[in-house]
Amino acid sequence: MLALGSAGVSVGTRFIASIEAGVNQDYKNAIVSSKMTDIVLTEKISGTPCTIINTPFAKKIGYKQNWLERLLSNNSRTKKYFKMWVQLSGMKKLEQSVKPGNYQTLWCAGQSVELIDDILSCNDIIERMKQETQEAYKVLKSME
Repeated sequence: MLALGSAGVSVGTRFIASIEAGVNQDYKNAIVSSKMTDIVLTEKISGTPCTIINTPFAKKIGYKQNWLERLLSNNSRTKKYFKMWVQLSGMKKLEQSVKPGNYQTLWCAGQSVELIDDILSCNDIIERMKQETQEAYKVLKSME
């Protein structure tokens, strides 16, 4: 990231697979066992594209809005209300899916799942990031 000139990063997926994360163990295990190819883009949760793990339930509900949903989300009279409904129902699905034993699993995650192979404490995650950043910085400095 430093070599590419990044000023910041988003690391939400990494912290889902942490000891302290308030999600069920199945979600954490899914993060650890998933690969980048298991991540798909969907509009079905909030109306705005987001990435999720391609679970059987995600396949069942689909990834794109159907013609009626597109019509309602683009119509000037219904757009505002339909988008609120989509966001509310999507948030309810996400809220339910983090509870144990729910077969309707919709788990948000980014392509970084490929790099996650363990469940650590938040402190250990941050310490590892600091160490990796320092190592990368040393390599970059040696290239000057």
